[in-house]
Amino acid sequence: MNISNLQSRSLTNKNCRHGFASILTVITVGIGLLLILLSMYDDTVESQNTQKDHMMRADYQQREEAFLRAMTNIIPNKAMLCMQDGSHASSKRGQVRWNQIYNEALILSNSREAISTSRAEALELDGLRSGNSSDSNIGHSAIVVPGYGNSGYDMAAGINITASTSYPPPLKVTYQTNRNRYYPVVSIEKKYDSSASGWVGADTALYPLYNLVDAPSLHFNYQTGSKMIAKHNWWTFKLSMADNDEDTTQLSTRTKQFLVSLYEIPSQLSINSASYTTLGTHTDGTAWENINITGGVFAQKVKTEGSFSVDAISSRKGVELSGSTTVNGSSLESNPFANNDREESQSKGETFPISSASNGGRVAFIPINRGLDFYDRFAGDNRELGNGNGHRPTNAVSSTNWDYYSIGAQQCIMRLDIIDVISDTDQTPTSIRFTYANNADGSSLVQETFTKGDNWPNTGTTDGDLFPFHVATSATGTTCLAFYTNRLIPFLTTRSANFPAINHSISINPDYVNNPDIQKPSFPAEDTDIGLLLLDSSDMTDYTKGFSLVTNLRMIIADDVNVTASSTLDTGDSIYPPLSLFAPEKRYGDSTEAMEIEIAGQLGALTQSDDSPVRIGDLKSGASDEVIADNISADLKPITHPSELPPINMMNWMVVIREIHPTYVPIVTDDEE
Repeated sequence: MNISNLQSRSLTNKNCRHGFASILTVITVGIGLLLILLSMYDDTVESQNTQKDHMMRADYQQREEAFLRAMTNIIPNKAMLCMQDGSHASSKRGQVRWNQIYNEALILSNSREAISTSRAEALELDGLRSGNSSDSNIGHSAIVVPGYGNSGYDMAAGINITASTSYPPPLKVTYQTNRNRYYPVVSIEKKYDSSASGWVGADTALYPLYNLVDAPSLHFNYQTGSKMIAKHNWWTFKLSMADNDEDTTQLSTRTKQFLVSLYEIPSQLSINSASYTTLGTHTDGTAWENINITGGVFAQKVKTEGSFSVDAISSRKGVELSGSTTVNGSSLESNPFANNDREESQSKGETFPISSASNGGRVAFIPINRGLDFYDRFAGDNRELGNGNGHRPTNAVSSTNWDYYSIGAQQCIMRLDIIDVISDTDQTPTSIRFTYANNADGSSLVQETFTKGDNWPNTGTTDGDLFPFHVATSATGTTCLAFYTNRLIPFLTTRSANFPAINHSISINPDYVNNPDIQKPSFPAEDTDIGLLLLDSSDMTDYTKGFSLVTNLRMIIADDVNVTASSTLDTGDSIYPPLSLFAPEKRYGDSTEAMEIEIAGQLGALTQSDDSPVRIGDLKSGASDEVIADNISADLKPITHPSELPPINMMNWMVVIREIHPTYVPIVTDDEE
C-alpha cells in the first residue's frame, strides 16, 4: 500500500470541498447584493416617479391657475363685445363664445407647453428634444365640461333654476335664454324674481335689478361688510388640466368645479372714483377740514395727502399713502403692500383694510368709465327707446346695447335736447325738444318741441311760470338753460303723464349731431358754452323712486337741493329720496361770492387721465371758481340698501373665479331660445 498516494488523494478531496464552498458563498452574497441593488433601483425609480408626479401635478396646478387668471381678464372684454351691434352675426359670434374664451385662455396662459418657443430659443434649448410628456396641444373640449354636465352647452348658466345652498341665487331670463349658456351675457333683462326670494337680502319684487348679495371673500374687497348691492351673473364649469394627456402621463387629477361670477355693482361707497384720485387735501395743499367719511372709498388709483382718515381703501391700480394717513385706525407705510401686514391679517381671518384688484388673484375689477361720453346722450350710438326696447342692439348677442349700458345720459327716460340756437357764435337756445313717458311702464314715449316766439312761453307769464325750462343768465354772466325741477311733475300732470316712478331721470344735452350751428360742450367749459342752472329743487319727495339728472353742460346748483325729508326713522334720522346729479363740472351757488357748501351722500368722478389726479374734494363756487376749505362741509356715507340707489348710477364690474363644491344639481325651469 502506497501511503503517500492516499495522503495525496485525501488532500485533493479536501481542496475540492473548500473550493465548492467558496463558490456558493460568492454566489449567495452576489445574489443578495443584486437583490439589494434591485430593491434600491426600484425604490429610486419609484421615488423618481413620485417626484415626477409631484412636479407634473405642480405644473398642472400652475397651468390651471394661469388659465383661470387669463379667463378672469378675458371675460369682461368678451361681455362688452357681446353688447355691440352685430356681435351675433355668423362671422363674429364665434369670437365671443365661452369655447373661444377657453381657447384664448389656453393661449394667453401658455397652458399647452412648459416653456414657450421664444423662451426656449433664448435659453438655446430649441434644438433639444423635450422630455415633458405634459406638453401637448390641449383642446378645451378635453379638459372643460359645463358645470351641470349639460351636453351641447359651453357653460352651465345661473338662470331659470331652482335656488339652493350649493349655488348663488339664480337670475330670471325670458328673452334669448340659451345665449347665456354659450356667451358671457350681461343684460338689464336679467333680473331677480321670486326664484331668488329669500336668497337675497331685499324684496325681489321691489328690487329686481340690483339686490343685496353675499360679497365674495377676496384679497380685494370693494365693500366693507359681508353684503353688497349688486347683480350676480354666474356660470359654472368643470376643469381637469391633466385629462387630455392621461394615457401618456399615466397621471390623473381631481376634476374641479369652478364658479365664474360677474358682479354688476352700482357705485355705493362714500367716494367712488373711476379716476386717479387724491384724497385729504385741496389743490392749494389745504387739508380737508370738514369732510367726514364713513365706510370705505374706491378709486382707480388712490393717493392720500395730509392727515387723512378712512375705514377702508380699495383701488384698481395701487395705493400711495401719506405719513399721516390712518386706515381703520392704523397708520401704515406709504406702500401698504411692501411688508406682510396684509398676509398677517388674512392669517388671523381678518380683512386687510387696503386692497388692490391687481393683487387680488383671480379677480378683475373694472369701473365702467366712458369719461365725458357718460354725460352725453349723443355720444356713441344715439338710439331711441321706442316701445321700451330701445336698449336692444341690432343683431347682438346681448339684449342690451353697450352705449346704452355705459352712457348714463342714454339711460334717462326723459330727455331735453337743445335743437336750435341763435347762431354758431351765440349758443343761446331758441328751440328745445322734450321727451317723456306717458304711461306707467315707460313703454310709450311722447316728444314735444318748444320754440321761442311760438309755443315756448316767456317768464313772467302764467304759462311761463309753470314751464320747467327757461333761458337765464347766471350771476357770473353765463348764458344758461334754467331747469325748475319742482315744476316738472305739475307740467307732466297737465299732459296726463304724472308718473314720477317712471319719469324720474332726465338728460339735458345740446344736439350738436343734427345741427351744425350747435357746438359740442367743451371740458373745461369755455366762455362760449352755455350752462345749466338748477333751480327750485329743495323738495324731491314726489320722486318715490329717486331722481337723476345727467348733462354735459356746466351745472350751476343755484339753491338747496333735496333738503326735504320724505320720512323719519325711529332713531330720528331723516330719509331723503335718492338723488344723483352728473355733470363734468359743477359750481355751487349762483353768486359772484364764494358760498358755503354742505353735502351729504356720495362723491364720484369719471375723469380718464392717469397722469394728473382728480381733487374730488375741490367743490367750487363764486366768480373765480374758488375752493375755500372753511366753506366746505361734507358728510359722506355709503349706500347700504337698494332703496337708496338713484335711477342712474356709475357702474362697476367685478369678475371672480372660485372653486366650489356643490352637492345639488339645479333643475332648469325655462329653456327658451
